[in-house]
Amino acid sequence: MTVQPEPKPQLLPKQETSRSHSLWAGGTLLAVASIGAGAFFFTHSTPATAALSSTSGNPTASAASTFQANAQLSMIAPGDAPKALAGTSFTEEQKSRIMAAVQRGDMRLVEMPVLDGAGVTGQTIDVTVSGLTQRIVLTGQFQRLVLPIAEAAQVTIDPVTMPHTPALIIGAMTALGPEALPSLTALNQRIVLDVIVQ
Repeated sequence: MTVQPEPKPQLLPKQETSRSHSLWAGGTLLAVASIGAGAFFFTHSTPATAALSSTSGNPTASAASTFQANAQLSMIAPGDAPKALAGTSFTEEQKSRIMAAVQRGDMRLVEMPVLDGAGVTGQTIDVTVSGLTQRIVLTGQFQRLVLPIAEAAQVTIDPVTMPHTPALIIGAMTALGPEALPSLTALNQRIVLDVIVQ
């Protein structure tokens, strides 16, 4: 009878960690980041501080909603004003009045590029400031928007075409970086921006 030696414990060869574990970890991280980003844009595109007010007067206007927001915009240097105004939709008469006001120091030009936050092309808005209105067709890319304002002013944004579903979120490039303005869901809504020039 032969006696078999007692087996000695040995470590098993190290197996490679399966790629599925790292893929699960990466996928989980991506899902958490996507949910966090979605929550951020949802809460910042319809701010709780946006004051909802009604216009008084006739019955059809009383259904209109106004959303208040604030924006800090950077001033365009007075020497660059003619070039900045050349790319706007203002008439030649309006451009000459704006230039005269800029030269007198009564008005400043600011830039506020805008886009459709959903990346959709075709939404049309009217942007009114200092009694002057510009019609803008939004795209998914920032478009230059030059605004003639005093040191502080209000800019009104009205939808011209019915906002797409679920909502029209206008992104604006401000002095503090890109900001989502309050969402518009109907033609009888407007955004009023209190603008401060830096």
